[in-house]
Amino acid sequence: MNSTAFFDPSYIVSGLVYIFPYLKVTLGLTVSSVCLGTFWALFCAFLEIRRVPLFKELAALYVLICRSLPNMVLLYLVYYGLPIFVMAMDQEGVFHFPVEKVTALQVAVVGLTLHTGAYLTEIFRAAYEAVPEGQKEAAKSIGMTGLQAFFRVIFPQAVTVALPMFANQFLSTMKSTSIVFVITVVELFGAAKLFSEDSMRYFEAYMAVAILYWLMGVGFEFIFGKMEVRSNRFRKGNLA
Repeated sequence: MNSTAFFDPSYIVSGLVYIFPYLKVTLGLTVSSVCLGTFWALFCAFLEIRRVPLFKELAALYVLICRSLPNMVLLYLVYYGLPIFVMAMDQEGVFHFPVEKVTALQVAVVGLTLHTGAYLTEIFRAAYEAVPEGQKEAAKSIGMTGLQAFFRVIFPQAVTVALPMFANQFLSTMKSTSIVFVITVVELFGAAKLFSEDSMRYFEAYMAVAILYWLMGVGFEFIFGKMEVRSNRFRKGNLA
């Protein structure tokens, strides 16, 4: 019996050729979700740190809900819930938005952003609170303004604390993009599924996906590692 009946390495190569063009979808989802999630998380972390009445509680509730829900459940809630919300607002005359023009890719970005932002909120808040209060007070005592104290004293130290956790969340978001195929967005995983349906070579197709994810993971780990080395120079007193 031909051993290739069970495993054919040539299908891995064919799978890589077929799947590779969808790499840009996965990377686009990852980068856009993390960037939007970062801005949203900074805002939510600010509300929690400054203890803004009411908004602090809302930010905390958002973090609690989105960290508790599985990513796929949150994605489904956004996919089916967003049109319902928009249509309800339209009926009430609050605003009109052509929900039919919203693509599944845009919904995927929203869902991933909400999930990523919840985790980044806690990362940023914890990083800010890790900076000793004495240093914050010392910055103010020598005449620094609030912004000067933040960017010259607090921010460099907070970045050093947050960067390893931020890197982990970035990689987690990258891997989470594989679930968006359930709402018809074709990325690496979805492309592998489509490739394997004709040939029934599921193992080879998913091996091709695994190789691409592994290469991306190694690449981003290297980039974040270099960033961590650079940020750690602050702790060593080398600011050049």
